[in-house]
Amino acid sequence: MQASHFILMIESNADQGEKLATQLVRLGVEPIRVADLAEAIASVKSKQYAFGAVILPSDLPGKLVHKAMKSMRRREPVLPAMAYGKVPDKAQAKRLRRAGVLLALWAGYDEGMLRFQLNRLVAGGGQSSLRKSRRAPIHTPVRVLVGGREKDGILYSLSEGGCFIESPRASMDGARLTLLFDLAGQPLELDGVVAFANVPGNLQRPNLPLGMGVRWKDMDRGVQNQISQFVQDRMSALEV
Repeated sequence: MQASHFILMIESNADQGEKLATQLVRLGVEPIRVADLAEAIASVKSKQYAFGAVILPSDLPGKLVHKAMKSMRRREPVLPAMAYGKVPDKAQAKRLRRAGVLLALWAGYDEGMLRFQLNRLVAGGGQSSLRKSRRAPIHTPVRVLVGGREKDGILYSLSEGGCFIESPRASMDGARLTLLFDLAGQPLELDGVVAFANVPGNLQRPNLPLGMGVRWKDMDRGVQNQISQFVQDRMSALEV
């Protein structure tokens, strides 16, 4: 996200909003906090800030959200939006989707989930999810076997095509490795190749933590289906 862009954050619950705002700052994002939709519209129209996205409570009246987002997008045509708070009922979820609020950050999220959703939000509001191989956030320990040695990491995201491992000890591009981790209680052992390394001084993906992107190699169809189901279930909970 460019330094000249900000996230517009609407708060209807002070405690809930304070927690989220603090987490955003910790992740290097400066939220411009407003109390309601009317103040949000005024902030966008003032052009005091260049807004890259909107985060709003899931319980705001859907029709008013639709009207407000339409007004704000006259000034900022590309303005993705994410809802946070309690999971809405089907009718409210439908109204939010009609308003172009596509991403979700439901109560109970962890910071890893927030970072993943924030990256999707500033990348265009979920358009990256249209890629052939969808990736989903995951936070689980992984053992990495490479070159006769073993090192530990954390799985940050997972897809049918590969994964991203958060680690300060990334391997070089093209390195062959074996990953051992649990998925939904089942141990997996998968082979892969390092597609890129995110390391200090060479951040190929600035929106990702330090670590490495891995592309699967010779994956069993059954395991591929298992990962596909995990991704599908996970992503359904991250979208309105």
